[in-house]
Amino acid sequence: MRERAGEAALTDALDAAQSLLADALTTLHTGTPDADELSEAVCGTHRVITTLADVVEAVLEHAPTIAEGHGPDVGKELAADLRALHGRLTSGALLLAPALDDLAQRPTN
Repeated sequence: MRERAGEAALTDALDAAQSLLADALTTLHTGTPDADELSEAVCGTHRVITTLADVVEAVLEHAPTIAEGHGPDVGKELAADLRALHGRLTSGALLLAPALDDLAQRPTN
């Protein structure tokens, strides 16, 4: 029973995160955000990418469990895919770092 509660909590948390990101996307597509809001969108995107990389890394730690449930070939392929995704997400966060530095500087008038 405890595992099911943990699974439900994980699913609920990921569903909530996806829903909030979808809301942010809708706001960007339908609204007229100002410069501060767009700056926060860039900073928030960095935070989301970093957190998502951490989630992928945590899932990767459980790859042996996936292999138990789906077979060693699936476990091995999934682990390789997750490592690749983690690398891309980490790189993406690093690519945004200069933008974060630029946004931290306010022009003086």
